[in-house]
Amino acid sequence: MIEIKKGTEPKELLEYRQQKFASYADMPADVKKKVIKSLLLEQGHLCAYCMSRINADDGKHKTTIEHCTPQSATTEKERLDYKNMVAVCWGNRDAHSNDDKSCDAKRGTLKDVQQNMKKINVLDGATLSDIKYRSDGTIYSDNMEVDEDLNVRLNLNCEARRLKECRLQALRSLHRNITLKYPNKTAPKGYYQKLLDHYMEQREMKEPYSGILIDWLKKHIR
Repeated sequence: MIEIKKGTEPKELLEYRQQKFASYADMPADVKKKVIKSLLLEQGHLCAYCMSRINADDGKHKTTIEHCTPQSATTEKERLDYKNMVAVCWGNRDAHSNDDKSCDAKRGTLKDVQQNMKKINVLDGATLSDIKYRSDGTIYSDNMEVDEDLNVRLNLNCEARRLKECRLQALRSLHRNITLKYPNKTAPKGYYQKLLDHYMEQREMKEPYSGILIDWLKKHIR
């Protein structure tokens, strides 16, 4: 999970919000498409939470709009606030068991009073600083509130979605690329820094699960 930098809201959303009886529930499909397109560009086509690849299609990578502050805790005006919106994956929301759901799909199964994040805010990098990754791809935190957000509200180690395995595969791919570049020897820290800069600077199409890659590279630069 990495910080999301918000840009300017689509003019279509601004114009719709200025209408007298505008509501998020009644947002026209064409306006919603513009919002999703804008969010995808901001996030490099990655889910704000699990960092899987998402796009505007209706397939398995289908994107939905998430409100950082839940709709149940906001006014109608706040529900239409672009600054409160991020793009997230489908989260396995059609699964029969809530344990098989992740991201906003899992968060939405909780009671209204439990949906608010205790600590994490993907729009504020400082709240993500305590997030850690284990070598098997597990995402966790020693901070109890952060860990609760990761594993209770968002279920980011969801077994049904194999999220740990996906992060581990991304990490192994990074290791293979480093080994190909520097066979039989340790890569210099300058190369790690170059890779870190690459992942940090990616914009329109970020590497899926790059959060664990950035975390690993930072550890090896220290």
